[in-house]
Amino acid sequence: MGDSQLAMLTDRGAGRGAGLTIACVNPLECADEIKRLFVAHERPEFPAYFDRVYPDAVAEGATSWVGRDEHGRVCAYVAQFPRLFLLGRRIVHGSLLANLMVATAYRSFWPGLALVRRVVKDLKQCSSVDFVYTDPNEPARAILERAGFRTVGPLRRLILPLTDRRRSVDLGIRLYHLIGRLRTRGTPLVLTEQRASEKHVVLDQAPPQDSRSLLPLPGASLYRCRLAGYPSASDCWYSFHAAGPPRVPVGQALVRGPDERGRAVVSVLQCEPTTLLSSLLGALAQRLRRAGVARLEVWVMAGSHVACEARRAGFVPRQEQIPIVGRPFTALGTEALAAGSEWQLLPVHLDR
Repeated sequence: MGDSQLAMLTDRGAGRGAGLTIACVNPLECADEIKRLFVAHERPEFPAYFDRVYPDAVAEGATSWVGRDEHGRVCAYVAQFPRLFLLGRRIVHGSLLANLMVATAYRSFWPGLALVRRVVKDLKQCSSVDFVYTDPNEPARAILERAGFRTVGPLRRLILPLTDRRRSVDLGIRLYHLIGRLRTRGTPLVLTEQRASEKHVVLDQAPPQDSRSLLPLPGASLYRCRLAGYPSASDCWYSFHAAGPPRVPVGQALVRGPDERGRAVVSVLQCEPTTLLSSLLGALAQRLRRAGVARLEVWVMAGSHVACEARRAGFVPRQEQIPIVGRPFTALGTEALAAGSEWQLLPVHLDR
C-alpha cells in the first residue's frame, strides 16, 4: 500500500471490535507501543526483530493494524507484508499476514476476529492485492477460517542424512546415496559456490513451465529481514547450470549452516524446470557432504511436484508441518489459491 492509500484507510475512522478500537497505521509511527505489547506477552526478541525488519518492510509497502482499549493502549496488533509471485507468466500480488498479537485480557474469539476482518476489508478495498495468506497456529487458524480464509496446504519438513561420526552409520549413508544415484540417474549439473557476504547476483528466474505453479519473487530485503544476521559466515549461495555448452542456468539455493549439530538448512530454493530439482539437490548434497555437513533440511509443500523431486533425491519426510491458509480478493488470486500444493514456498516466505 502506498502512503496515499494508508492515509485513506486511517482517515476512514477506526472500527470498533469487541471492546477495541481498530485502525490501520504506519507501524514505525507507534513502534514503542507495539514493542511493549509483544514484550509484555513473553516475546522479548520482538523489538530487535522489529528494528531489523520493519524499516525496509514499510518502505516496500507494509502496513499494520492496531486495536486500542478505552485508555488508548495498544492491545492487539497485526501486520501485512506485500509479496510478489509468478503464476505462469503473470505477476500476482500477495500479502503475508504476520505478527498477530492480542493482549491476554482480549484473547477471546471476537477481538481477534474483529482485527482480522478489518484487515481483510481494508486490503480488499485498496484493490492492489490479489490474495492474502499466512501460516497460523491453531487458535489463530479458527479465527482466520471464520474470516473467510481457507486451507492452501501444509509445508512439510524433509531431511537428508549426509554424514555421521559413527563409521558404520556413515557407511550406510554412503550406500543409501549410491543406490539413490543409480536409481534416479539424474541430469548432470555444474555447481558453483559463493559466500553470501560476497557480491552476489541473483539469477534471472525463468517463468514456471507449469502455469499452476506459484513462484515467489523475493524482494531485495527479504533475506536480510527473514534471516537474522544475513549475510553471515554460514550463508552460502549455490548456482546450478546444465553441464556442457551452452551453460544454461537451472536454479540456485541459499544454504545456512551447518550449525553445532551439523545441520544445514535450505533457506532459498529455485529450480526450473522442477523436473531437474532432484538432480540439483543431489549435486548440492554431494558438495555439502564433502564439506562435512551431517544432514540437510528443506521444507516443501506436501504432495507437490517439488516434494516428489525431493523424495527422489533421497529426502525423508518428517512429522513437522506448517499449515498455510489464504483468502483471495480477485480472480487471479483465486487461481493462485487453486494452485494449492504447487506453491513453491519456504519458511523464509512465511511468518516463522
